[in-house]
Amino acid sequence: MGVVSLPVDSPLRALADRSPTLVVFLRHFGCTFCREAIADVARSREALRKAGVAVAFVHTSPPQDAEPWFHDPALAGVLQISDPQLDLYRAFGLGRTAPEALIDPKVWVRGAACAVLHGFGMQPAEMLRQLPGVFLVQRDQVLAEFRHASPSDRPDYVSLLKCLTP
Repeated sequence: MGVVSLPVDSPLRALADRSPTLVVFLRHFGCTFCREAIADVARSREALRKAGVAVAFVHTSPPQDAEPWFHDPALAGVLQISDPQLDLYRAFGLGRTAPEALIDPKVWVRGAACAVLHGFGMQPAEMLRQLPGVFLVQRDQVLAEFRHASPSDRPDYVSLLKCLTP
């Protein structure tokens, strides 16, 4: 599918060298869709484990600010990477959404429904347009990917594992 250049000394590279790794890029913890993504991965964790897939979350917050979001026992042992400079976001080719996507009624309706389940949050202005993404990587190979067209897109994390079955 593609190649990604991960720094040789990075924890993500070490993890992806050992096993297929689901890399989940979040926008910020104030984003209701990102809260939903964390909950979705937690619910999918057993299927991911059975497939031999490790999980890594990439975010822009300081590690101490991120820690409370990963207290679900299903998320024990996931790799959390703070990337405030967006280096990994760029390495995976994650860009920004168009400004008009932020006023799309579908985004607002889905955001309101999602917030009922996962709570509203503060939206840091500098991250409003950052797109999230999900990649299944092994070593430096991208085996599957879900590139968000909108922050409100909701990936099926388990379906990304189809490429692992013979």
